[in-house]
Amino acid sequence: MTHPSYHRCRAVATWLAAGLLALGGAAQAAPTARHADPLRLQYERERADCMTGKTSQPRNACLREASAAYGQARQGRLISPGDRPEQWAANALKRCQAQPAEDREMCERLVREGQVDGSVAAGGQMKTLTVRTTDIPKAPGN
Repeated sequence: MTHPSYHRCRAVATWLAAGLLALGGAAQAAPTARHADPLRLQYERERADCMTGKTSQPRNACLREASAAYGQARQGRLISPGDRPEQWAANALKRCQAQPAEDREMCERLVREGQVDGSVAAGGQMKTLTVRTTDIPKAPGN
């Protein structure tokens, strides 16, 4: 005859093994960050912002817009035809034309040669251009 605590220990061990197998299966079913769909991740971030009230929109409108944007992005229709880096540079050069003549050349150099720091996600990009010159500055009034 077996002891009753033996059956209890065996039942606990069986349940523990079943739980571990279930957790292992769930871990395999979950997508890893390496294989995650970036469009889906963006949608999940936008949805979380809607749910926590981080947007200025009503929750229903925010969720509807996030879902629509995700659908459009999956179909490749979210980017407008003029939304390309080449078009951005062309637009920046056009804006240089509005500068005074003495600043226009430097503006165009900044567009073509400037170094970009920062990101849109971090709050903005800054473009800088370092220019070295051997000119001696003139004294004021001369």
